[in-house]
Amino acid sequence: MSYTVRECDEEDFGQVTAVSRSVYAKKPGSFSLVSDMKDSRMLKKYVVTDHEGQTAGYGLLWEQYASPNLILKVEILFRREYRNELAVDALFDKITDDIHRIHPYAVQARTFDDQTRLLHFYEKYGFAENHRMVHTYLGAADADLAPYAELENRLRSQGITITTMAREQIRDKDWFPKLQTLNSMTWADYPSEPLLPPAPPNDKWLTHKDNIPEAFFIARTEDKYVGYSQLMRMEQDSEHAMQGPTATLGEYRGKGVATALKVKGIEYAKASGYKGIYTSYRNVNIPMKAVNDKLGWLPYSSEIRLEKRIEGA
Repeated sequence: MSYTVRECDEEDFGQVTAVSRSVYAKKPGSFSLVSDMKDSRMLKKYVVTDHEGQTAGYGLLWEQYASPNLILKVEILFRREYRNELAVDALFDKITDDIHRIHPYAVQARTFDDQTRLLHFYEKYGFAENHRMVHTYLGAADADLAPYAELENRLRSQGITITTMAREQIRDKDWFPKLQTLNSMTWADYPSEPLLPPAPPNDKWLTHKDNIPEAFFIARTEDKYVGYSQLMRMEQDSEHAMQGPTATLGEYRGKGVATALKVKGIEYAKASGYKGIYTSYRNVNIPMKAVNDKLGWLPYSSEIRLEKRIEGA
């Protein structure tokens, strides 16, 4: 079966987007590089066309990080029914030649647990799995919160109150510095990129444009914030919410703070008419898996994160 591997032109974008959406539209929480094809950090983009000239797949090479070391990210995807392994090899060879010429410190890639054929090709070309991002979903109507009816009262008896960002913005003029302090003190608990030195704390999640202040829940004592958990809007899906980060100070763990914060998020979703909540966690984050499991989140896909160190870089 004939095929062609060539550079991607603007007139190809529509078909490339269709190939991307055929996978990513069904996997909320995962993001395709296709949306950045016109960005200056997109270093290479290719399409594979079949014998009829239709786009069968694509390959993208993106500058993921420039400093302190150059790290690239590759995204390769084919129509699910396409079975020409010679074409897949030819595309990988193109991308591999570009990687060797650019000579980054490392290259990252992502695929899914239901794309075993593509995973085989990544492994064949020297990529190794680092971890998996498990994507889960909780239907609002399916959430059983009865076992946690007294949890907030138990925390209150220990001097811990659950409030919201919206309330704290009115109640406490120092709400944001306090939230920054909590973020800094729990920053090291978040999994970092394995190929990079730990990043310093930043306010990305505290000020994200999709945050819902009424659904950004904060656990506080009389004088400080000790935990937070946030729901976020989904830009392309107004019927569902996304569970953002959850963090608790070390000395307050084991008391049910994280569970109580997430329960408040589920209650908010129910009351606001959301159909459900998506969230994700790394498969190595066992404590967060335990919280999500007991509250009823169920896995629907697993995104495999791979990496390849470049010798001599």
